[in-house]
Amino acid sequence: MWRLNARFCYHCRGSVCAQLRHDLSSSMFHISEPGDNTTTSFSLNESNQTTSEVVIPDGSSNTESTTNKSIVDVVATFSPRPRAGIIPIKLLFTTWVITIMAVDITQAENPDFWLAYLTYQCWVITCTYFACSSVLSIYLAFKSRGEENGEKVLSVLKRWPGFFVKATWALFSIALPTEIVIFLLYWTLIYEGVTTYRGVMFHGGGIILLLIDGFLISRIPLRIKQFILFECYALFYFAWSSIQAFSGMGNPDRNEGVDDDDAIYSSIKWKNDTESVLILSAVALLVINPLVFFICWCVSWITPKRLVVGGIDVGDVDDDLWVERK
Repeated sequence: MWRLNARFCYHCRGSVCAQLRHDLSSSMFHISEPGDNTTTSFSLNESNQTTSEVVIPDGSSNTESTTNKSIVDVVATFSPRPRAGIIPIKLLFTTWVITIMAVDITQAENPDFWLAYLTYQCWVITCTYFACSSVLSIYLAFKSRGEENGEKVLSVLKRWPGFFVKATWALFSIALPTEIVIFLLYWTLIYEGVTTYRGVMFHGGGIILLLIDGFLISRIPLRIKQFILFECYALFYFAWSSIQAFSGMGNPDRNEGVDDDDAIYSSIKWKNDTESVLILSAVALLVINPLVFFICWCVSWITPKRLVVGGIDVGDVDDDLWVERK
């Protein structure tokens, strides 16, 4: 038993390392998956290899070997079947999160300051992801109607729909880890003992919906380079909070005289406790964020993908892959 466990752990470690190397050597939105005999990218000048052009959603391409390569079926991922059941679920999630946002804004004492908070900014990103996911699923469903095996909708994915796929993918890679960080920060640093329905949804409920839609329904693969998007958003928020603190903008949600910093959050007081904020920022950017994203990446890694597995003839590809004969 011990030998079997050791062998399993060794295999998993090797697979994780292979996926990491593959992600790091590929583009941020690559659609290929590593295999035991996957051949890496090669020059056009090399001979005696079968070449293909892997088309990225925005129209760019990378020349790669397609022998024994697994490729993400983009249409099946972002518009999964059975569509008669999946699309209503996506629309339900979209309506749900947008309704929560609309109600909270209308009931806020200072709606003009609502977007200043990290929680609500991330909720807008989450709403945008669900809206894009729903629209994209419907669009791809209509565009791929009547397509049989070998009849690709490659032309559909080359232009703005390809950008739409990338945008939806990027929103998911930002929303999920950010919602998790917000969940951790809220329940450990901010929670004051009062629990409401919207409070639970803003600080945990969104994670469940994103996990269901992103990993369980769509099975969207996270790429390690997409951490850059998540980290850039974190940097943006720390920059915004410092601008709010030093610009004299103030915080209308704080009573005058109660807190002379007017910080958005009591734990981020740029004027009164700059050193602590810098330490918190460094810990978040260099420790918490990488750890949270890596956990999300691992969940994505163990989640089965919708793939077309290697040995394919790129001139007669099934399931709407971004592959064309070079």
